Amino acid sequence: MWNPSLDDYQIFHAFSVMPGVVEMCDFAKKRGLKLVVNPNLWITRETKDDYPYAAIWNILELADRVIVNSHMEGDALSDVFGIAREKFHCVYNAAEADFLVPADTNVFREAHDIDGPFVLNVANLEPRKNQLEFIRVLREERPDLQFVIAGAARDKQYARACIEAGGDQLKIVGTLPYASEMLRSAMAGCEFFAMPSLLETPSIAAIEAAALGAKVLLTQVGSTTEYFGDSVTWVDPKSRDSLRAGIAAAIASSPDRSIWAARHRLLWPLVMPEIVRCYRSLLG
Repeated sequence: MWNPSLDDYQIFHAFSVMPGVVEMCDFAKKRGLKLVVNPNLWITRETKDDYPYAAIWNILELADRVIVNSHMEGDALSDVFGIAREKFHCVYNAAEADFLVPADTNVFREAHDIDGPFVLNVANLEPRKNQLEFIRVLREERPDLQFVIAGAARDKQYARACIEAGGDQLKIVGTLPYASEMLRSAMAGCEFFAMPSLLETPSIAAIEAAALGAKVLLTQVGSTTEYFGDSVTWVDPKSRDSLRAGIAAAIASSPDRSIWAARHRLLWPLVMPEIVRCYRSLLG
């Protein structure tokens, strides 16, 4: 990485629109490379002041093509930043084919001493993931269901609040190796997979869980609805009534439709040709 040879390439692809990458993007453009960026950003007119708007606009304007992970994201970015919609190219998030490999559900249970039914959340502990509100509602509605979080404590204070609110009903197992039998065992063995975030763009972990056959509860905020349609249980993450109803609906639901969506549309080998098409369109 300390001896870059940009002259050997035709396209520079940056996976961020945060201010720190603008100099490198500008340098690549000046060297004659086409610039592609992935914002991975859900922003609206109401929330744009929460972001470094001018810096993001500079990168989006500089880019030859912006790859978004949903048509909804492309529409939102075009609207908020006033950039032509034609510049945006949609490539969906997806799961690796590893998540089609069945897993023994006892592997995770035995490793982490889990006997009864559990709800799984694969995410770092931080306010955006909304685990605190979810565990509060789960304790009220279903004290028999353990809430298992597989992730790191990105926000230590928030993690402590979750532990205090969850008590014995909450178990934090830390980060599990990606696509490992341990992670797949957790996803395959849960009562349902929950991602009640304040927003998602969307959740790759939810796609992976669905591919393994889990029932899925998912936030309706962001671009998640474009991926799963009516095949998962949707919740308003800011509404306790919605979370309560969602927990009951997820338990009663069938995983069949979410499995179909994940396995037949949302695998990387199926969506990667869209990136190739994007590159080829730039190179003529």
